[in-house]
Amino acid sequence: MDVTRRDFLQTGLTAGAVLGFGQPTLALAALAPAVEVGNPLEVYPGRDWEKVYRDQYKYDSSFTWVCSPNCTHECRLRAFVRNGVFLRSEQNYDSHKVGDIMGNKATPSWNPRGCLNGYTFQRRVYGPYRLRYPMIRKGWKQWADDGFPELTPETKTKYKFDARGQDELLRATWDEAYTYAAKGMMAIAKRYSGDEGKKRLLAQGYPEEMLTHWEGAGTRTFKCRGGMGLLGVIGKYGMYRFANTLALLDTHVRGVGPDKARGGRNWSNYTWHGDQAPGHPFVHGLQASDVDFNELRFAKLHIGMGKNLVENKRPDNHYFIELMERGAKIVCIVPEYSPPATKADYWIPVRPNSDTALLLGVSRILMDEKWYDAPYVKRFTDMPLLVRTDTLKRLRPEDIFPGYTQPDMSRGASMTRQGLTPEYRKKVGDFVVWDAKTNAPRAITRDDVGDRMTEKGIDPVLDGRFTVKTVDGKQVEVMPLFEAYKIHLKDYDLDTVHEITHAPKELIRRLAKDIATIKPVAIHIGEGINHWFHATLVNRANYLPLMLTGNVGEMGSGSHTWAGNYKAALFQGSEETGPGFKGWVAEDPFHPNLDPAADGKDIQTHAHSYDEEVAYWAHGDKPLIVNTPKYGRKVFTGTTHMPTPTKVMWFTNVNLINNAKWVYELIKNVNPNVELIMSTDIEMTASCEYADIVLAANS
Repeated sequence: MDVTRRDFLQTGLTAGAVLGFGQPTLALAALAPAVEVGNPLEVYPGRDWEKVYRDQYKYDSSFTWVCSPNCTHECRLRAFVRNGVFLRSEQNYDSHKVGDIMGNKATPSWNPRGCLNGYTFQRRVYGPYRLRYPMIRKGWKQWADDGFPELTPETKTKYKFDARGQDELLRATWDEAYTYAAKGMMAIAKRYSGDEGKKRLLAQGYPEEMLTHWEGAGTRTFKCRGGMGLLGVIGKYGMYRFANTLALLDTHVRGVGPDKARGGRNWSNYTWHGDQAPGHPFVHGLQASDVDFNELRFAKLHIGMGKNLVENKRPDNHYFIELMERGAKIVCIVPEYSPPATKADYWIPVRPNSDTALLLGVSRILMDEKWYDAPYVKRFTDMPLLVRTDTLKRLRPEDIFPGYTQPDMSRGASMTRQGLTPEYRKKVGDFVVWDAKTNAPRAITRDDVGDRMTEKGIDPVLDGRFTVKTVDGKQVEVMPLFEAYKIHLKDYDLDTVHEITHAPKELIRRLAKDIATIKPVAIHIGEGINHWFHATLVNRANYLPLMLTGNVGEMGSGSHTWAGNYKAALFQGSEETGPGFKGWVAEDPFHPNLDPAADGKDIQTHAHSYDEEVAYWAHGDKPLIVNTPKYGRKVFTGTTHMPTPTKVMWFTNVNLINNAKWVYELIKNVNPNVELIMSTDIEMTASCEYADIVLAANS
């Protein structure tokens, strides 16, 4: 008879059970009642098994540390150590104890701080990709050993400059790495200095405009970048200190004095990433408006555009939840039904890159329905300033008032608090409004806002067109900027905005009504806006409905962007403390202060380096020059922003290969012309794989 394995096991188990229960002792044990426990939290028999879990969290010591993986939230966490190994981190719940030298302290609402990046940082510290020693690319080392011969198409292939990612990285000692790097820099600086260096660069195809800031120095082909420098000013911004110190190498190579010595180029950070709103400087002259996130919860109407406060800004997004707890209305404007859209009172779906049209349409509704805050618009915006219709430029007092002289502003806020210099004030000039009380033009300064305007008895009009007589006798039509906006916004009626954005008409109008009737209103924009073309237009359009309704300058209001929400320390300069941050990145390398107890005021600074936008490297290492069919060769890159050819790249804490768009072009056509690439990081990245020298950083 055939017996399957299943039949055999079933028969065996049944027989075993019968035999077992046939023995009195086993039968009674099997039928014994379970142990009764009154309160298992007070006492419970047989708890030895819990020791396994207790031992998991047992530690020998702990310490606090500030987490800076790749953001500027700077969360203070507590690490736990066992057997000399960093096991885990937890939130420290001590944010309310943080204070400044004046005694100001944060509120308990800042607790807790920290996110999954910080909780798992030990994986980066001990992980398989951790860099533990320097490495030199095999082909580059051979090139150095051969005396740094001229790079031709043949030698580039021989030493694998055109196949960096396929070459081998050789382990090196720190002394070897530093020595090879120094020798390479000396050779490259010499090769591209002076008349011979100029001939080489032009022969390699670089346009002559790129030699504007080269100034004969090969060191100006050196590009240094401290990635996300605020994560560690001393170490990461030390790259810019090094760029400034390269002036010493220039004196060695060219034999020039300190006055003519040139350092390297400082590659930018946030500008290329697009984390910050590039359009904000257009509006208020500041790099970005990014409030302390503690302020987020005071808004009564929160509008999120291209920003995800559910999954991102994790240490601080509990304030987004507090908005709901406090009864605020939340509006989410994104193409997809995103996580924050699920929390919103209503979601406005829009076509990608059509946000500007939506905001301009809302602004038109506010103006057409007269839902704007006229006193605020008159007193705190540029809407009343007169514009000439013949030139579309602002009317200046000296245009219409003979012998006009600028009033003294030395005691005003512009000069005493905002840093306006007499030279720049003279360049910016003053403005003109049409005064309703006198029915005539009146000159005002940038300090004449709010109560100061009222004290002068000026009531500027917002609507209408007027005629003024210039000092040379011409009759010129002028209008307030508010009137000009009414003309501009005629193109953004509700039907047109719906056609452009695909947003429902009723929601567009509802948004306008909410902005007009709820205060305070805040618009928060993120990388979903700032990383794309025409971001400047969206950034600027954000301010229009807020300015019209008086939602700038009040707690819980304004337009703010994603920039990490700075918690990092950036030591500012002052008369009492010296140059501050500049004293670190731009200390005069020819007059360094070697006294460890020196006062900050004793640090001498001198900028030998020159800033450069890294985007030019990512644009084929060329400026924006176009051969147009009609006008011929046109150079669109301004003189102040003109890049120099890139021959050395040294960067830290940044994965340029990962950041770059169109990376294939860089790897295949741009980087083979770069003669030394150095990456400093704590982990092996794609940029390390394509580098010539890799330096391991501490964590």
